[in-house]
Amino acid sequence: RAPCVAGASVSRRRAPPSRRASPARGASSRNASASDDDLPPTEWEPLEVRRAFSAEDSEEHGALAQFMRDAGSCLAGTDTRFIVIGDAILETVAPFPATPRFAVLGAKGVCCTLASEDKTFEAHVFLKTIREVALARSERGGRKIYAIRFFGEPPSAGGGDGADAPPPRPKLTCVLHGGESGEVPAAAVERWERLAEKLA
Repeated sequence: RAPCVAGASVSRRRAPPSRRASPARGASSRNASASDDDLPPTEWEPLEVRRAFSAEDSEEHGALAQFMRDAGSCLAGTDTRFIVIGDAILETVAPFPATPRFAVLGAKGVCCTLASEDKTFEAHVFLKTIREVALARSERGGRKIYAIRFFGEPPSAGGGDGADAPPPRPKLTCVLHGGESGEVPAAAVERWERLAEKLA
């Protein structure tokens, strides 16, 4: 299994080949040069829901642990691409595990494990390293992307103005998998939207 990378890790054997669906961070905005009357009607718009978590929330019965349980309840069995980016990039596609497990690992605090029943897939997140969770839907390359991103502490700007700080990199990203067609099933979208309502 792969070691933890910046607070999170994912491991899987015999991952199926698939096209990568790159997550897009943040919500898109409409073209400022076009008036609302010029734009075609649509029921689908970019969306981002964020929630900050404190150190107290990282306890086994805290708010962040409850969100992980909610994610398992809402997304159980939904094909999901798990992405960890560090000095190396690791991606795999697996059904979202239904029941997270929690264990206190000394100074590292509570470790949340998402695992398949046969243990061919496992993802580990140290809750004390997570300070914000964002659910975002966006569009890139004609594909609609539904993502969950787990962020740590905001990056330092090196003593300069906060605007000079690099954008934070997620410790773990989970993207609903659309398969070769790139289209996420409607049932999976409904589950993601239920989870977004719980986070809001």
